[in-house]
Amino acid sequence: MTGTAASIGLLPDPAPCNALTETAAGLLVPEVLIEVDRGLTVTPPAAGDCPQVWRIGVDAAWVQTPALNFLHTITGAVRAWETVPELPLLTIPRAGLWEVNYQVRGVALLPAPGAANTDTGVVAGMYKNGAVVPGTEAMVIYHSELAGDQGKQIQATGSRQFMHPFAAGDTVGLGAFRLGTSGSASVVSNGDGRTYISAHWVAPEGDTPA
Repeated sequence: MTGTAASIGLLPDPAPCNALTETAAGLLVPEVLIEVDRGLTVTPPAAGDCPQVWRIGVDAAWVQTPALNFLHTITGAVRAWETVPELPLLTIPRAGLWEVNYQVRGVALLPAPGAANTDTGVVAGMYKNGAVVPGTEAMVIYHSELAGDQGKQIQATGSRQFMHPFAAGDTVGLGAFRLGTSGSASVVSNGDGRTYISAHWVAPEGDTPA
């Protein structure tokens, strides 16, 4: 069969949901291919729907450490990072952009007042595959005292939240170091206040800030 669609009497139906297009070679039926990244779901329209609505949704994922009871005394040198192994590593199940939250309960214990100034504290940060992620640091608690107990200073930071791209299988953990050379510094978790990490998938791999 030769000739255009019009010459053989096959004109496209003017209905709004008609997907056919008249061309010089005949009626063109467009082919639609939909590729879906992990984390996204596509629901096709039902047969006969007009208009045909394709619904795209987000199949999110999340991971979180359990509620734990522990006391981790920081034994390293001042400002020397160390892991907090009592808090288990999280394994990222899916590549993409993740929103990570962590909360650390810190303890700073100073010795009895003396003739010298004393100070101690806890700084925490997120480890990714065994290395600290720059920009995730937070001073959890810092306590300093002048000689002879003439004055005190306490600083503290609440929970920390940040966005970060991960590959599937990356691990996320908690690191910490001590401030000052006096007394002791620890990370603790119990019913009075938890130390935890949580992560929530928010976008596919390659997503960038606006």
